[in-house]
Amino acid sequence: MIAPTMIRQIGASTQSFTVRFPKLTRLVAMQQQQNDKVVSSASGGPIEPRNAKVIETALQRLNLRVLENADSGVAQPQTAQSGRRVYVARHAERVDFTFGSWVPYSFNDAGEYVRKDLNMPKSLPPRSPNIWQQDTPLTNLGCYQARLTGEAMKEAGVRIDHVFCSPAFRCVQTAASIIEGLGLRESLPIRIEPGLLEWLTWYPAGIPTYLSNDELTSAGINAAKNYTPLTSVEDLKQSMKESFEAFCSRNAELSKQLIKATEGNILIVGHAATLETCTSAFVHPDIPLTRDLLKRILKFSYCSIVMMESVDGSWKMTRPPCAPFTNSKNDRFDWKDLS
Repeated sequence: MIAPTMIRQIGASTQSFTVRFPKLTRLVAMQQQQNDKVVSSASGGPIEPRNAKVIETALQRLNLRVLENADSGVAQPQTAQSGRRVYVARHAERVDFTFGSWVPYSFNDAGEYVRKDLNMPKSLPPRSPNIWQQDTPLTNLGCYQARLTGEAMKEAGVRIDHVFCSPAFRCVQTAASIIEGLGLRESLPIRIEPGLLEWLTWYPAGIPTYLSNDELTSAGINAAKNYTPLTSVEDLKQSMKESFEAFCSRNAELSKQLIKATEGNILIVGHAATLETCTSAFVHPDIPLTRDLLKRILKFSYCSIVMMESVDGSWKMTRPPCAPFTNSKNDRFDWKDLS
């Protein structure tokens, strides 16, 4: 058992601590056993544990290493760029992954949305509850994550000329919030590109009916009304049984077309896998994407962002313009527990 105070000091969960620092974990466990058997000294106070100094020294070194690792992930303000830049971001925190099966208790018998938690949206565009089950919105924290990301990008001097986004509402909301943080809400419309949708196998009930550009506009989102996507939803419906390799190729080819058809810097907002499927073909052209990606994306947190830059005619992955957004698990409070 790892001392809770130690976990708080390094900001890690017990499980992740055990995996990352097995030797220190064993030392703490031994110390815990000694503490359980502690006897009183002649003065009535506890005997000083023999390993206390060892643990204190180890913690000091560990804290320093954690801070060093954290510093290495914080981007500095970007210098004058030498080539085009493509930023690829995952959507922010989604309602269904946070609250589980949220639709049954969030809509009344008339099909009207009723907010049941402060982290749920205050309101939602009018839509069938069944569709919301398939096309979840962001939580309020998710919108904040994305806006904060945009603000950090602005502080880092990021310039965005084009925004392309998966039609999933959580992705559209993320793109809109990032743009808001960048201060470009009115001047930079979002181009909805269905080809950026995640693997179609994850939609056994069929592709959801996504909000139209007019509906998005009514919801306060600056969606490009005159944009003709390179891949339509109807095109996707013809490929519902696509293989994982076909999905990776779809995203890769689309990103190539988007870069070829535009000038300037691009922001692509999609899903967890998008971070790799839209960049791998550029920075690792000889390494085919495999199903190992399904394991790797578990480490891609909400609002993760990657950046690749064109240098001397070739693309390379470089440090993102802003730090990641990390938050802890927060159990739901029920006042009735105290009644």
